[in-house]
Amino acid sequence: MIQQADHSYEVYVDLATGLYDRRTMWSRLAEEVARAQRYHYPFSLMLITLRNRDAKPEVEELPELAGLLKQHTRAADILARYSEDTLAILLPCTDEQGAVRLAERIHQIVVEKMLPQHHTMHTVHIGLTTTSGENVGDKVALVEQVEWALRKAQAPGGEHRTVVVPTPAQAS
Repeated sequence: MIQQADHSYEVYVDLATGLYDRRTMWSRLAEEVARAQRYHYPFSLMLITLRNRDAKPEVEELPELAGLLKQHTRAADILARYSEDTLAILLPCTDEQGAVRLAERIHQIVVEKMLPQHHTMHTVHIGLTTTSGENVGDKVALVEQVEWALRKAQAPGGEHRTVVVPTPAQAS
């Protein structure tokens, strides 16, 4: 008798945004990093925050932003709630140029769809890291890099900002 291995895992969804939760994001991240290493394709990871004019997180607006992101990303992209005020997008088969284009689209979407509706100033900060197939590091290193990029994007200044940093393997 042949037994099949159970490769399933529990999927948890954040009720407020309808996106995967952080726990599921980590599982999917491990899968995508392994796949990028095996097949030598690029992989990008993005963290996104929405702030008001006082630089405070706009947690109440995350469900709306999540809905817009679902409409403007590919089916292969993995969207998750990373923390109380941060969303994540895992971008398989996406190089730096493609990820930067998506970040620009996200900034544009917020300006065109959210700002007029809420009559308030929101700023979007995006941290982004990209790795190529042969240089894929481990998932923890990728997350540390993208968190650093997000902190840099949130530096005082007030405008929409994206910061891109190379993964540790690319930086050397």
